[in-house]
Amino acid sequence: MLELEPDLEVKRAERLVARNFLALGTGELFARLVAFAATIYLARTLGAEYYGMIGFATAVVLYLSRLADAGMDLGVGVNVVAADPARLSKVAPTLLTIRVLVAALLSGALAVVGLTVFPQPDGAVLALYGLTLLAVGASSRWIYLGLEQASRVAAVRTGGELLMALLVFFLVRGPADIGRAPLAQFAGDALAALLLLGELLRRGYRLRPRLDSAVVRGILPRAAPMVAASILGLMIYNSDLVFLRFMEGTASVGYYAAAYTLVSFLSNIGIAYALSLLPTLTRLHGTRDQQQRLYHTAVAHVFAATLPVALGGTVLAGGIIALVFGGAYLDSGVALRVLVWAIPASVLRDIAIVALMAAGRERRILELTAGAAALNLVLNLLLIPRFSLTGAAVATVATEVVRMVAALVLARAEGLRTPGLHRFWKATLAGAAMTLVLLLLRPTALWVAISVSALVFALGLTLTGALRLRGGRICVSL
Repeated sequence: MLELEPDLEVKRAERLVARNFLALGTGELFARLVAFAATIYLARTLGAEYYGMIGFATAVVLYLSRLADAGMDLGVGVNVVAADPARLSKVAPTLLTIRVLVAALLSGALAVVGLTVFPQPDGAVLALYGLTLLAVGASSRWIYLGLEQASRVAAVRTGGELLMALLVFFLVRGPADIGRAPLAQFAGDALAALLLLGELLRRGYRLRPRLDSAVVRGILPRAAPMVAASILGLMIYNSDLVFLRFMEGTASVGYYAAAYTLVSFLSNIGIAYALSLLPTLTRLHGTRDQQQRLYHTAVAHVFAATLPVALGGTVLAGGIIALVFGGAYLDSGVALRVLVWAIPASVLRDIAIVALMAAGRERRILELTAGAAALNLVLNLLLIPRFSLTGAAVATVATEVVRMVAALVLARAEGLRTPGLHRFWKATLAGAAMTLVLLLLRPTALWVAISVSALVFALGLTLTGALRLRGGRICVSL
């Protein structure tokens, strides 16, 4: 348990966020671990060139998934449900109907383009991954998050990823089986979507397809900036993959995608935390002092959690790549040493972003992301031709740092000030001690290095008073 601010409402809010994140984050962590295992298997089984095809296809489908989502999983749907749960029966059928229709159109269009425009088997892989858009449209994950019931989402997400991984392990034996990988992903995603919908039906919610013009006019204009911002955000996230694909070939994409897989794995845990925070920040919007304290706590905790990951990842990148992906992917270590710094920058940014969403400032988010996307394209054009993987990584991290600073400034303009330096010095000192010990000892076994890192960092937090044991509870004071 965590001992935080004395105010009872803030304390209750923090515990609720922690409980939801524990459920969603644990499920996300386990599901990501399962998906990560499948990814490693595919990378090793298919080789860099064929794995690069999968990396390119998933990058393209990610863009279209944002259109199919219609802003609901991006936070608007979560916010709408959290602000007025009684409206759920009115808004959910229309929003789900729109999402499924858009997903079906996008999936069909992608199949045509993949099979007629792209070389094969690249195009067939792209077309098959387009099927996963149907599961995106049918997903009701945003409803559960808005109701602050994350445990169900975590359970079905894990079940879906387990099915996907099992199918991959049993059906993909070599490059000739590459088409089975997207079919396995579709099966897992579809299972998760159907289980969530089935639970809503069991609870008595009526979800028959319909289109309510009032719902469309009231919610979709607000969702549009978030969809646009998300697509621009994806340009920052994977435009480097696209540039590498056409400038250097699929092998470079495979190396870079391997490094980015590790970064995405941890960044998505941060996204789970931000989504757990959003409904509570929305409820506290009218009580600014309580919202401010919760925001400060979230920023301080995220900084303390992500700083050692970036520091340790920089020192241990080569060993991590060798262990996870094998010697054939050693070139990925160069990119990973830089990319790990995108983790603290992106997760801190997400905390500020959900604060802006709680205040209904979606257009501010769009403006911020558009500027960052333009910056990222320029940096990619300048750096990738000259520095290859390293250039792509530097472009990504530089862009994420700019986005983080801009988001924190915008949140401050809404009255949510960034915590003072006194909330960060303890984690910074512990991180510096951890890095120094790693550089001095240079343990050859990766598991020893990670264990030593965790021990030294925890000891540093304890010596600075950030971690204390009181009455059988771990108390956090950052």
